[in-house]
Amino acid sequence: MKKLKDSKLRLTLRDGRELQYHVPREGEFQAHDLAAQLPPDVLDRLEVEIGCGKGEYISRRAATYPLRFYVGIDRRSDRFQLTERKLERQALSKNWLVIHEDACCFAKAKLPPIQTLHIYHPDPWPKERHHKHRFFRSPDARLWAEAVVSGGEVRLSTDHRGYFEEILDILDTWEFLRPQIVFEKRAGMSDPLTHFESIFLRKHEPVFKAVYRRI
Repeated sequence: MKKLKDSKLRLTLRDGRELQYHVPREGEFQAHDLAAQLPPDVLDRLEVEIGCGKGEYISRRAATYPLRFYVGIDRRSDRFQLTERKLERQALSKNWLVIHEDACCFAKAKLPPIQTLHIYHPDPWPKERHHKHRFFRSPDARLWAEAVVSGGEVRLSTDHRGYFEEILDILDTWEFLRPQIVFEKRAGMSDPLTHFESIFLRKHEPVFKAVYRRI
């Protein structure tokens, strides 16, 4: 791969490959304080899902584990609204917060301690010229993972094999995470966790999944 001239626009993998990422223009995102939006007594039981899809996963989790607190973040208004409605119907208590925002716009020094970070089916930007927009290439992905407490987990999945392999290569450079489970899920193995997972499993296409632990 051709070397990129500006070191601020790349990340380097262990094999020497360099991946470009998009740096937002100054002022494109505001630096929101996520911790200030949360009740202070939830900071030891917090799970965050970046990209809620249609809200199936987070609403089911909030109903199943009422003593935990769930934050869903999605930049699309339709998915934000769907997720909020499902949580209002299904959650047993107000143990959740949905935020209509881009995950790249939060002040990194003010991220709360996270027990589990969920990132399922991030946009793969399949065309090569658009790969620079992939979330896991951005410094924001690493900073969210750094907010996970020691012993906590980063859980991820995608239906795009190429992006999954790239994510694993990127996470291999993050010295604070250790892989726990990496596998290929196929139809019939277990119930789908999310809307997008159900789509691909119904078509008998694999979904690639991994769990990493914060050391």
